Amino acid sequence: MAKKGCRICSLVLLLLLALTIPVWGETEREDGYYTLVNEEGEVICRTSHQVGKGDQYLSADNYLYRVEEVKEDTAHLRLVRKVNLEAAIVPSLAARIGTALSQLLARGEEYVQGENRPVAIYHTHSDESYVPTDGSSSVHGNGGILRVGDSMAQTLQERGSNVVHDKTSHEPHDAMAYDRSRRTAVELLKKNPIALIDIHRDAVPPDEYAEEINNTAVTKAQLVVGRQNPNMKANEAFAQQVKAEVDKKYPGFIKGIFYGKGKYNQDLAPRMLLVELGAHQNSREEAERGAAIFATAAQDVLTRAGASNRAVGGGSTRALLWIIGLAIVGIGIYSAINGGLGRIGAKIGGTTGGTGTDGEDPKEE
Repeated sequence: MAKKGCRICSLVLLLLLALTIPVWGETEREDGYYTLVNEEGEVICRTSHQVGKGDQYLSADNYLYRVEEVKEDTAHLRLVRKVNLEAAIVPSLAARIGTALSQLLARGEEYVQGENRPVAIYHTHSDESYVPTDGSSSVHGNGGILRVGDSMAQTLQERGSNVVHDKTSHEPHDAMAYDRSRRTAVELLKKNPIALIDIHRDAVPPDEYAEEINNTAVTKAQLVVGRQNPNMKANEAFAQQVKAEVDKKYPGFIKGIFYGKGKYNQDLAPRMLLVELGAHQNSREEAERGAAIFATAAQDVLTRAGASNRAVGGGSTRALLWIIGLAIVGIGIYSAINGGLGRIGAKIGGTTGGTGTDGEDPKEE
């Protein structure tokens, strides 16, 4: 029994370790960027995020692509489907079931209640800056990205929204930055925000984000959703709601949604959003104007509590699936330690009087 107890403890430790190791996808390239191309070789986007097989990208015109292969600096995409954002945000049966589960589990209920709750803004990469304006792509302790956050916060406040803008530094800009900013996100969530936005800038050529609206130079925005978190479906629904709303007023301003390997702290709540405004070679003033346009166009979705009910449901369903998945992984590890599933099956057969036989090995597709 003591030996079995040690094995169970080892299993728990392995699972905890797997959940706490920094995710490769959350880091960014320091030596360039990836170009994402479709099957015809057309450039869909460029990004400094680490890109791997299985990542996805929703383009400005709402075509969803999946990364099939990455060769050096080029990611090759396969078209999955055209996405109807208006239809995508209609509450589904799974979302309604998830909402019921969230109520049953008392998880996330408080997150959609109350009025005049703040929009919270913070910066995981608080050093990020804009070379033409700030003189460097990184300014320690006082990154230009903080002023971009000010622009978004001020615009929301002028339009009657309650805003909390946290400027805590999370330097250095390394693989552990999201672990440090996680503490800030947790503290902000204690203020019961209606949405929590992590503002960044990209590191690609400036024309990727360059835009002109009303004869004024601005930067476009890009949204990022983490694929490896129990709130993925909820965060995706939120990001799609935001994009659909902004598209009505400024089509193409949100240049896309990148679905990357990682959590980006979005496992903490269902209405978490990572927004990239411009790249390091765009001017900060352009990014500030882009932040103001984003805030103006997206305010209704950002500050409307009712919009989060669907997302909470989707997130709860995803969370339940994660729990089941972790249990399956745990059983797999435990069975490996104890000599394989065959031995467990034999034990079960012996206990129940069954005769268990091995089936054929499944064929790979």
